[in-house]
Parts: sequence; structure tokens; C-alpha cells
Amino acid sequence: MAVFTSISFDELKVWLDEYSLEALVNFQGISSGVTNTNYLVTTISAKYILTIFEDTATDELPFYLDLMTFLVDRQVVCPLPIKNKHQSCISLLKDKPALLVSFLGGSERSLVNQDDCYLVGRALAKLHRAAKDFPQKRTNSRGLNWIEETGSAISGNLSEHDLKIIDNECLFQRKYYGSKLPDGIIHADLFRDNVLFDNNKISGMIDFYYACNDKYVYDIAITANDWCINDTGDIEDKKMKDLLRGYESIRALENEEVSAMPIFLRLAALRFWVSRLYDSFNIRDGKDITTKNPDHFKNILLKRQAQVT
Repeated sequence: MAVFTSISFDELKVWLDEYSLEALVNFQGISSGVTNTNYLVTTISAKYILTIFEDTATDELPFYLDLMTFLVDRQVVCPLPIKNKHQSCISLLKDKPALLVSFLGGSERSLVNQDDCYLVGRALAKLHRAAKDFPQKRTNSRGLNWIEETGSAISGNLSEHDLKIIDNECLFQRKYYGSKLPDGIIHADLFRDNVLFDNNKISGMIDFYYACNDKYVYDIAITANDWCINDTGDIEDKKMKDLLRGYESIRALENEEVSAMPIFLRLAALRFWVSRLYDSFNIRDGKDITTKNPDHFKNILLKRQAQVT
């Protein structure tokens, strides 16, 4: 569990008084996520997800809230931000911006099969297509510039070997980073814990707080590096084929995207390795904090590097 900001029943009750909701029954911390604090909030007749943003500034949030509202209007299964009595979705809780969104039923997959990969690929393509006309834009906050800057910032904690891997991969990625490939709004974090299933159907995609404008193939690569791998981090060909088959049932990939996939699988592995390294060296105060093992994505990166040079 990651609860960086603890709240009491009475504090939450007072905050919820600004919403036209029924009485609060209970709330509990949610056992996933490493960036923000999340609670499951239960009222007499409904459930909601409360997110307290630990690092995101209030003026950055409208993009994500407008995007989710836009997607819900276009039948993409994602949370809907709830407005309070002042017609605002954001207000301060414990001096931090906080948001209430609709609750989506279902649960994440612990074991993934080929059918799941097909459905996830299809859902990702639906998101890309639905968001094509979203008028707002946002630069990827975890793009290659961030990776290079963060790698430099944590270099004092790294072995020479790991630092060399990161530096060399950044140099490799620089050669392709400006390539002209189809782009638009991407989720940028569609891991297993951000997709909910109910009766073998996707009931929701959650955690849109890394969504941004970037290449579609990058989003597919991020997704594949979590959904289509075996226990050793290798891509399982059948799962990858079904992920792409599901995606192309909605949006056909261009030949250049297919050719670039191995490069973006490397970039996706690098991004999450550096992110987890940073988190492991900068553990914040909180309750039941769980840090994810950076070596998982180091291993994936090395395997992807071995497949393309």
C-alpha cells in the first residue's frame, strides 16, 4: 500500500460535505500506486476513488480531468471526475489537491492469457482513436529529456556499469527520438494494475496521470513490456501477436511503426528502470510504502537491447 497522506474519517467527511453525495460510510487505502495517495470511498449507495496528488501541481490537473471526461463521453471505460457544489473537480485536502472520480468495478489480472492481451490491445487503440480530437496537448513529462536528467541526478547512487548502460541507451535513443511516426494522446502507463476486468471483459482503464502527447507505438511498447512477457522478462510471441491483433482491429499500424517497435520496447524499459531507480533512492514518508524493484526493468532493457542494436 502507498499512503503518503493519511486522513481521518472526520477530515474526509468535512471535505465530502462540498459534494452532493450521500453520507460517508467508510474509506480505505488502495494497495497500488507509487506516486499519489488513493482511497476507496464508500457512501450509503455508491463508491468512489479519492486521489490526493503528492507531486502534481493544481494547474497541471485540468488536462487529465478534461481528458477523462472527454473519453467517457466517447464510451471509453475510464473514471469520470466528480464535480463538487462549486462545479470544480479539484479542492484541497490536507493542503494538497484532491480529486474524486467514479468507481469502476472489476479487478486487475494477476495471470495474463492471450485473450487478455487481445482485449488490452483493442482497448488501447480505442483510447488512441477516441482521443484523436482532444483539443489539449501535453508534453511527455517522462520523456527522454527527463530520463537523461534523472539519470544524471541519481548517478552518484549508481554503479559504473549501470550508469554506462543508461548513458549508452540514451545515446542510442537520441538517434530515433525525433522520428516522424503517428502520434497523439497516449496513456503511457497501461500496466496490469491499471486495467480492470469483469467477466472476461475490460471494465475500466485507470490512472491517467501520465497521459500525454507522444507516439502511439511507444504506448504499445510500454503496454507490451508488462502484458506480453514471461517470468524472465522475455516477450512471449503469441501474447505480443494478440496484443497487436487486438490493436489493429481498431487502428492499423503503419509499416514504419512495426519496424520501430523494437526500439520503443527499449525506450519503454529504460523509462521505467530509471523511474524505479529514482523512487528507490527517494523514498517518501508515508504508511505501508512499497517500492518496486528497479532490476525488473533493467533485465527487460538488457533483453530488448540484445534483440536490436
